[in-house]
Amino acid sequence: MKSIKKIVLPITLSASVLTLGACGNGSDNSGETLVETKAGNVTSQDVLDKMGNNEVAQNAFQIVLNKVLKDKYEDKVDTKKLDEQVDKQIEQYGGKKKFEEALQQEKPGATLEDFKESQKTSKFQEEFINDAVNVSDKEIDKNTKKGSHILIKVKSEDSKDGLSDKSAKKKADELLAQIKKNPDDFDKIAKKESQDEGTKDKNGSLGFVLKGQMDESFEKALFDLKDDEISDVVKSQYGYHIIRADKGEASKKEKDSLKEQYRQMKIQKEPKIIINAYKKLLDEYKVDYKDKDIKKAIEDNILNEKALQQQQMQAAQQQSAS
Repeated sequence: MKSIKKIVLPITLSASVLTLGACGNGSDNSGETLVETKAGNVTSQDVLDKMGNNEVAQNAFQIVLNKVLKDKYEDKVDTKKLDEQVDKQIEQYGGKKKFEEALQQEKPGATLEDFKESQKTSKFQEEFINDAVNVSDKEIDKNTKKGSHILIKVKSEDSKDGLSDKSAKKKADELLAQIKKNPDDFDKIAKKESQDEGTKDKNGSLGFVLKGQMDESFEKALFDLKDDEISDVVKSQYGYHIIRADKGEASKKEKDSLKEQYRQMKIQKEPKIIINAYKKLLDEYKVDYKDKDIKKAIEDNILNEKALQQQQMQAAQQQSAS
């Protein structure tokens, strides 16, 4: 089933930009010498010139944003608890050495302190998005439905183990006939017959579904059902489904997760929400871009609705390819 795509926050490249000095604008400053050789020295300005304004702007913006978010939200986040959670992860890996080895494999050069800091930064970003995009319990209640399904796949390039369209429809019709005779058998049949590997072991349960999260025909069928009602056979891009609307209210943990997903959906539909929130935050902290080229790169490539949409599309393509 179609999954929610997380918002693409400005890309983190490298904190080293802080040590590289000024960029462009005709400055005579050749920068600090980083490497000396007989053939000539390498300066911080050489590195900046090689990176280019866009990459430097990404770095600079991310560093500024992280500093601002930390200042604004550090008192609202239990950073001690986050450190304790990392310590538990270290124990699960079998100690600090093994954890750091795994960290190096995932992100060469990263330290344990870097990892701990990244956990805090993620939490600060989460708090920022919560403030930027308000989602009420009423919105969640209106836009969610709990459901289960049985899927019979139709063979395609993405589903080599599916049946022909005709055979899949025939099998779905047969299963629906069995369920209509005894609706209580839905869970048992889902576990045995469904070809959705992600839900069959949970008796076909999808949990709570947000509007806009699923295939359009599937979603319409689910949201049209009353609690405990079972649909006719529904065709989607994946195959044929038998859908049941389930009773039950979301727990606080589930509702918080649904709110987070709904925020991401709202931002994807209307990127200017998060862009305006960034601008407001930067104004609050009186962020002043001293370099006109960097300022332009940030305005064109980061605080720009079209650029954010392109980043989201690229992230979606990478996610579907993985």
